Amino acid sequence: MKKMKKIGLFTLVISVLFMVFSCDSNDDPDKSKDTNTTTDNGPDFTSHNTDYSILVRNNTGERLVAFKGELKAEVLVGGIPAHAQNHGLPRNLTLFDKTEDFPLIILTEAQYNTNKNNLNSQKNTPFTRVYVFYNKSGDNTSVYEIAEGLGGTNSFEIVNASNSINVELRVNGVAGETLGYAPAGILNTTLKLQDGNYNVFPVFKRYNKTRDVVEIVYPKGTGSNYAWFQSYSFGEGTTSAEMNLKTLLQSTTFTSGAAWVYVNNQTTSGGIRFVEGTNVYRTASGLENIMSGNPRTFQINMPKAGEGNKYADSIVVGSWKFGPTGFEVALQTSETDSTAVTTQTIERDKMYTVTVTGSHNDGNLKAWVSGTTDIPTSELGGTW
Repeated sequence: MKKMKKIGLFTLVISVLFMVFSCDSNDDPDKSKDTNTTTDNGPDFTSHNTDYSILVRNNTGERLVAFKGELKAEVLVGGIPAHAQNHGLPRNLTLFDKTEDFPLIILTEAQYNTNKNNLNSQKNTPFTRVYVFYNKSGDNTSVYEIAEGLGGTNSFEIVNASNSINVELRVNGVAGETLGYAPAGILNTTLKLQDGNYNVFPVFKRYNKTRDVVEIVYPKGTGSNYAWFQSYSFGEGTTSAEMNLKTLLQSTTFTSGAAWVYVNNQTTSGGIRFVEGTNVYRTASGLENIMSGNPRTFQINMPKAGEGNKYADSIVVGSWKFGPTGFEVALQTSETDSTAVTTQTIERDKMYTVTVTGSHNDGNLKAWVSGTTDIPTSELGGTW
């Protein structure tokens, strides 16, 4: 009888110990915590691979928190894990309800946690800003890169005195990684950089609502015919530097990384499309039909040249076609010469006007380049 009692007591003790350790293992959040998923009341660090708003590549070792346009809790977009590649930020339908461009303001997770009750205190000292363009009804596959040199102790102050020029700063070329973004209307922006060498290229970007294109413009050296840049080094006692954009750039000339195709539909049979092979060109906001009496501008981006420090001067394009779906006609040599243009060279900073007339219903639809001009300087600039 005593032996049976001892066995029962031993079994009871083992059962209690098993329950205690089992509960401890399940209840400890640190034992099953995935640092790239959503927290209860904080940013969503999950990568949204399909229903995303913006794609980001984080080349730094910091976990980051992104905001749309301003530092307020109600415009928090989501979190970005360290070293994330093509990370899809969540698409909040309230925040992303229209086609627009805006600065994506980025704090480190530590900045966010320390200042979540006073986010605006970080207005002039964010981890970085990145210019982004969101297309509500079209393509959002552009990947915005965050430069790996961010996140140090050195102070790089950007002074932008303009009320209309938004300046993105890129490293090692106008097509390089984004170091930061100095929007118009914010005089001073301070970035924290690691020790090292930086060739900083200013790039001006904006969404031209009138033409429905995202303009990319950069200053050109007056004697070099090369993208303007300035070099900086941090380390060995150098812990700060300033870049006053107005002082440096107000007398430079500008160039773009693209050409424009201005399609003027003068047909009598409704909307037409602009097609190259299987590719249907769309405006920045996703429109593909050009209606009669409502010309549309399409941007042809130049490929990167060299090691990414500039864009190519020209690009050879294939057969362009214009017309309603299924009835597109090839671009012809001129208004009176119906010889089809199979390939042509498109030059950077040029605007090509294509006129389309006739009707597919009547069998007399035709399209030709009716004019080639420089992209107007007034379209590309702003005022300091």
